[in-house]
Amino acid sequence: MTLTLLGSWLMLAAGGLFAGGILMVAVERTDLWRRMPVDQYATDFRRTLARVDPLLPILSAVTCVGALLFALGATGRPAALTWTAVALLGVVIVSSIIVAEPINARFRRVPEGTTPEGAEHLRVTWRRFHYGRTILGVAAFTCIIGAVA
Repeated sequence: MTLTLLGSWLMLAAGGLFAGGILMVAVERTDLWRRMPVDQYATDFRRTLARVDPLLPILSAVTCVGALLFALGATGRPAALTWTAVALLGVVIVSSIIVAEPINARFRRVPEGTTPEGAEHLRVTWRRFHYGRTILGVAAFTCIIGAVA
């Protein structure tokens, strides 16, 4: 198996799971969180982070590794689309570290059932940010699909 083929498998499998995961959070959880009382939101958000937060960053990193392997062996349109996907995923990863992770940490630091200070504002900021990174993540996966089609 060549590195390009391995890269295509990694970026398609991990990329599909990553894009689907962030899309499902955007479609299903954020709407529920917006309507929940803030104390219920704080508990539910914290529980979701415990399951989702380790998984999605790993999937985005594996997607990037696969895309890099593929892009290094590709030429023309497939290479351009894959490099675009890597750039979009890079923006998602870096902005998540800068914007989302400090918010996530505020909820992780308090005991379950406790609402961190400013939780209402954090909820709005996180939701808006997540919609943006979802658009970028899905766009990156669309580029990946276009690269191998």
